[in-house]
Amino acid sequence: MEILEINDAGCSFKDSVITIGSFDGIHLGHRKLMELTKDSSLESNSVSVVLTFYPHPLKVLHPETNVHLITTFEKKTELVEETGIDYLVYITFTPEFSGMMPEDFIKNIIVKRLNPVKIIVGHDFGFGVKKSGNIPLLEKLSGELGFELVVVEPVVIDGEVVSSTLIRRLVISGRVCAVKRFLGRHYSVHGRVVKGSGRGKHLGFPTANIIPEEELFPRDGVYVTQVRIGDKFYDSITNIGSNPTFNEEIRRIETYIFDFNGNIYDVEIEVFFTERLREEIKFNNIKELEERIKKDIELANLILRRRLKSKKDIVPLT
Repeated sequence: MEILEINDAGCSFKDSVITIGSFDGIHLGHRKLMELTKDSSLESNSVSVVLTFYPHPLKVLHPETNVHLITTFEKKTELVEETGIDYLVYITFTPEFSGMMPEDFIKNIIVKRLNPVKIIVGHDFGFGVKKSGNIPLLEKLSGELGFELVVVEPVVIDGEVVSSTLIRRLVISGRVCAVKRFLGRHYSVHGRVVKGSGRGKHLGFPTANIIPEEELFPRDGVYVTQVRIGDKFYDSITNIGSNPTFNEEIRRIETYIFDFNGNIYDVEIEVFFTERLREEIKFNNIKELEERIKKDIELANLILRRRLKSKKDIVPLT
């Protein structure tokens, strides 16, 4: 897959099938759009294009809302590439761009630069200044400008419409088991391992401490996790919180990796959240903390073995 900015000299196609959106998270609804785009491009002998925006429009238009993004732009590109799309094209989203009229966006950017034979969008797609462009306008423009329009209904699972908003809500509440049903994979955060207090090592449970690149991560507590280091996966447990037993105030993500003793300082790792074990607890003394960590590890191992035995996929979907 090739990544292009809309104004790159090479960003011009003879024929394309495109889908357009912010695509935060690349959840199952997004994947449906991309899979249809890829399939349609093969049928029409065209290139497949995902058109997105950077930074996320909400970051520019409503910074006061402090929306937490599900994926970094780098993770988004990785996930788009997994769908087999030929090109990821992004528009640098600015206040000036946000003022573009919807007709100008379709005529001067979409049609002029990408030459679509087909545009595939979700049912709630909006575009142009204040999202004044809508599906009826896009249908009208498709007839005038000579491209086919396909509007895709939402993916509904367990009575819930799959959306980035839903996934954010589930992650923030710590419901990481439920997230996978809608995201299509376990939720994960990336980060480079940094030096911590060393307290975990002193207790006999050395942890990998990361500062996450993602803006969104689960509520405080202890989780059953898996860690990807390079191309290998390791079972683990992860604590998110401020270590109230030691009266700390800084929120941290600390992961104890089972059966691992390598030096991974300054190495980037990815932590996948599979199940929530418990709330973060303030213990009366270190002995109580040690005993509870041992119980957490035993329980995490039981959960991981149970999932393997039942053939539930605990390794993230790709």
